[in-house]
Amino acid sequence: MSTDERRPEEAGFIFRGKAVPDKDRSIREEGGAERGSTAENTISIHIDEVMHSTAELRGLRGRDALVITEHRATFEGGEEFVFFTDVVSLGDDLIVRELGHRRATSEAREEIAETLRAAVERPLAERVRHAELIVTGEVTASRVLERPSPPRSEHDPEWGIARVAVRTVLKGKKPKGDVEVLFANSHDIAWYKSPKLHEGKRGIFLLHLAGQEDEDDHPRDLPRPIHKAIDPLDFLPADREADVRRLIDQEGGR
Repeated sequence: MSTDERRPEEAGFIFRGKAVPDKDRSIREEGGAERGSTAENTISIHIDEVMHSTAELRGLRGRDALVITEHRATFEGGEEFVFFTDVVSLGDDLIVRELGHRRATSEAREEIAETLRAAVERPLAERVRHAELIVTGEVTASRVLERPSPPRSEHDPEWGIARVAVRTVLKGKKPKGDVEVLFANSHDIAWYKSPKLHEGKRGIFLLHLAGQEDEDDHPRDLPRPIHKAIDPLDFLPADREADVRRLIDQEGGR
């Protein structure tokens, strides 16, 4: 499969490297049989840089990977490539299956790095795009609303309302005074990643109108429209402000 047919971020393990001739010779001499592969469709590649991986794979720089590929001859010249792969086996021998490759020119590496960065940021970019109001500030008070009896669900969010003192408006119309924000106080599995907006919480708030995305994302008896912050990305530490500003600028440029 060529890289034109598959987005780079869809490969589980992306790295830059080149063939290890001596190890290729030993693979041929030993028959090269590994999980259905043969000497003709495997090649040993030294990993010079890990560009995309899971947390478990980030420390593999400097190791050799046995790559199952249909393009062995392409890599035997010692040229450096970026490999788009999925891991077959992670043990004494690292075995990966090639999904695509590109010559590791500086232009290609920059393009791949930008594509991967955009993929990582895509969920946050979506929250930024749909937020009605984005502010920096601090929670000065919060209270948990009375729960319905019996709860409407075993995963009851235990709704609360936080009062946020706004310091800076990054997106949207500047509010008059503090902003009230609905949040889920529950630590149930359905809500434990949702921001807990208690007094002293300080950072960046990505605020959405309750009921705008889902009719069940707020108490049904609220007397007025209210902002909410219930997605894990709706509250960010203050040091992410530059990232949020950049995504807002990108949104404005579309």
